[in-house]
Amino acid sequence: MFLCGVSVVWWLANLVLIPGPPATAGLYYLAHRIVREQRVDFSFFRQAFKERFGRSWLVAGISTLVLIILAANIAFYIQFESWVRYAAVVCVYFILVWLTLQIYLFPLMSEMAEPRLGRLLRNGLILVLARPGYTVMLLIVLAVTTLLCIVLPFLLLLVWPALVALVSARATMTLLEDLPQRRSNPPV
Repeated sequence: MFLCGVSVVWWLANLVLIPGPPATAGLYYLAHRIVREQRVDFSFFRQAFKERFGRSWLVAGISTLVLIILAANIAFYIQFESWVRYAAVVCVYFILVWLTLQIYLFPLMSEMAEPRLGRLLRNGLILVLARPGYTVMLLIVLAVTTLLCIVLPFLLLLVWPALVALVSARATMTLLEDLPQRRSNPPV
């Protein structure tokens, strides 16, 4: 029930717009604490909301800007009748990578001691490239879950934000734990 209430708060914050990204940071911080099996209450949400206000807006702004630029590139290149049109396909792949990267950005913000934007993006990309199949499957599962929640609006309101945050936080923690093992035991 606690996460259902936080999900409603997240929706309200996103409807107002200005507190949307900080509310996302707060929600993901709660998810981080839950997957780490730590105590949670609303004070942790408020704390992350305040501490990560600027950084969450920076991440959300860059994420949105890059997505808009890539979509504009697709719209531009698709108009050509020549081989240049294939640049739109490349942009589609970049959008796929960018969308998969979004799964890890807010969870990494909670994992990193000093989540600077460059390091955050780099570490997210490392996670995407370390296990691309896992990440794409995760993106598909989250997309299907989102579609299901759209069909059942009460799930969208009460469950979807917290569920996405928990799945993303758990996936991030799993990949972070897996990385040192992969480095010490490279595939033959």
